[in-house]
Amino acid sequence: MKKSSRCIAAVITTTTMINKFLKRYDLAAKELKALLPYYIIILGLISAVSAAVCIFSGGDYTLFTGAAAGTLVSAASFFSLAVSCQNVAHMNEKTARLSMNGTYAVRYILMFIILGVLMYFKLINPLTAVIPLFVPKIGYTADALFFERKD
Repeated sequence: MKKSSRCIAAVITTTTMINKFLKRYDLAAKELKALLPYYIIILGLISAVSAAVCIFSGGDYTLFTGAAAGTLVSAASFFSLAVSCQNVAHMNEKTARLSMNGTYAVRYILMFIILGVLMYFKLINPLTAVIPLFVPKIGYTADALFFERKD
């Protein structure tokens, strides 16, 4: 009984911390939610193509794991960018520039390390891992071209 109550307390504490974090960075969460349909569509398309390739090539699970890893890394990178932008809004120009350049470098280094290690151990397919990194660009371009903004 003690273990289960500790697990429940841990889940409640974690949920509370996540809620506080999302409330603090509500604009970043809102932007990520706006891109969520594009992430789902791209992941679905990659998965469908990967399934067809798997059927005809004898089964390569790295196509699926690459798509999943690329999607997670892309979403985390985009959310980190949005949080950084929200944080620098109150800084002066010089401090904001230094902060954004620093977070830019950290984001790309971490993306390179995570995807590089997964590729080195042949856990992901490089092509399917890289495609989701373009989802924010695709999403914003599609919004600008096809949907009218209501601001």
